Amino acid sequence: MPLQHRPSDVGADAHFRDTSSPRKGLYDYIIIGGGTAGCVLASRLTEDPTISVLLLERGGVHDTFTMRCPLLSASYTQGKHPSVRWNSTPLTAANGRVLEILTGTVLGGASRFNAMLYTRGSAAQYDEWRRRGRIGWSYADLEPYFIKSENSLNPSGDHHGSGGPWSNRYFDQFYFNSFPRAAKAAQDLGISYTEDANAPEGPCVSCAKLHVTMTPNGKRLSTFDAFLPPSIITERQNLTICTNTLVTKLDFEVDDTQPVASGVFFKSYEPNVKQQTFYAKAKKEIVVCCGAIETPHLLLLSGIGEMDHLSKHDIKVIKDLPGVGRNLQDHVGVTLTYKVPLSDSFHSLESSLTRALTEFLNYLIRGRGLFTYPTVQVSIFAKSDNLGNDTKPSSEHTNREAFPDIEIMPIPHETTYVTTQKSQGFFSFICVPLRPKSSGTIQLHSNNPHANPKVDLGFFTHAADVEVLKKALRLARKLGEKMRVNGYQMEDYLVPTGDSDEELDTFIRQGVRTTYHYASSCRMAPEHDSVPGVVDDELRVHGVSRLRIADASIFPDVVATHLQAPVVMVAEKCADILKQTWSTAK
Repeated sequence: MPLQHRPSDVGADAHFRDTSSPRKGLYDYIIIGGGTAGCVLASRLTEDPTISVLLLERGGVHDTFTMRCPLLSASYTQGKHPSVRWNSTPLTAANGRVLEILTGTVLGGASRFNAMLYTRGSAAQYDEWRRRGRIGWSYADLEPYFIKSENSLNPSGDHHGSGGPWSNRYFDQFYFNSFPRAAKAAQDLGISYTEDANAPEGPCVSCAKLHVTMTPNGKRLSTFDAFLPPSIITERQNLTICTNTLVTKLDFEVDDTQPVASGVFFKSYEPNVKQQTFYAKAKKEIVVCCGAIETPHLLLLSGIGEMDHLSKHDIKVIKDLPGVGRNLQDHVGVTLTYKVPLSDSFHSLESSLTRALTEFLNYLIRGRGLFTYPTVQVSIFAKSDNLGNDTKPSSEHTNREAFPDIEIMPIPHETTYVTTQKSQGFFSFICVPLRPKSSGTIQLHSNNPHANPKVDLGFFTHAADVEVLKKALRLARKLGEKMRVNGYQMEDYLVPTGDSDEELDTFIRQGVRTTYHYASSCRMAPEHDSVPGVVDDELRVHGVSRLRIADASIFPDVVATHLQAPVVMVAEKCADILKQTWSTAK
């Protein structure tokens, strides 16, 4: 079966919506978005050869050497890249700064170019969701889905899987001296070291070695490569993948009580070119997996959202659902940067052709070396309420009992991309509040599906997030000071001018950045919750039949970790929900 179908191959003429003869454009399930979640869901649903699935993806395949190489594929700030980028609205609480919004346009989505980190988050957060009423979303409910997808390549406990298609590993050795130096500094400050950030019984406050999603021979393993390898795409005649395709809106029928999602309109994804629109019909359900930016965008274009906002853009209201696009959350980041020896930094590849060629050949021949290494090997997790004026963390809680609200990532390069010093090495601490109280919104710019949505990240609209960041920065500065005391050569480069609240506040608002962890914009909660929900506990859109969402947008709150493993878990759970729903409906 060919991988890259065109819209005309898989859909009927939208003017006639003729999906009955000769059954063109008729499928059991239609999945919109072939990103991190969509690839998993398509793979799981088509395990049943009697089930037909159409997977529609805005981007292409991009099966290149660069996209498989861990180091090169993560360089998404430079050169041609399978993504769409535009500016956020000005941040009113951060000096009017405008930040870049980035969404992937490639099969596998962000798992094709992110930091490859496999972190589940703390069991305590999922248990908190259950206490708040989310039935089926405790850690005990969700751990089997994490295990199902996973193939852990390192010795591990019962909480890890070994039979799934998605491999992960950690590196026994640290490539740069800054990593063990940072880990030693953390231990000197009373932060315990652990080799498994995902252990439910592990320490909540810790310096943790991080797992990354890679093959044994040193290649990035995205969800596209893991769940839709060539063998599956070739063998499964019941799976149709249509790339470079823009879904313009959903189609609905109306029964006696509520609208029913019945089909999708789509066309070739070529902006500024008039394209014929095609139509496909779902016999069972439609699942939207476009991510926390594009999923609410599509719902709004389709008439699901706040009534006044839809009417303003001349869109027929299918379902007045104010929660769509509300409560957008992200993990903000603020970076401390130091000068370090060039040899102890990724910048050594930029300044030394010899080293770059040596490392590149090592990767080509042996699948080892610097081109296989993640940019983050360890991370420091802390709780702000355990940080007093002396900024010494202390907590005896496990991940099952509590979850952190601070992450400090040691990274052996300059992450703000403002330096021009190619012959200088840099080391950074990215400080992140993991449990933001601030939230933003996603709204329409227009009813043109080619127009990017209006994204207000809403950073620091709640003052508590700034206070947590101040504590994170003070802890990071303590870590840097301890590294220097222990003999590591570091010189301040981009750091606050002082330690006062005013100086830290200025530094935060001037240096805030996104970590691209968009989430919770179609949150799982009751429709009329204090923060309005969009989907129920089985991922069904409120008030609309046969329409579900499976991506980071459904998190009740952004998960206090890196998001790709939780997103895969959501897709695994969604697949099981659909199978169970329709097996009992027969």
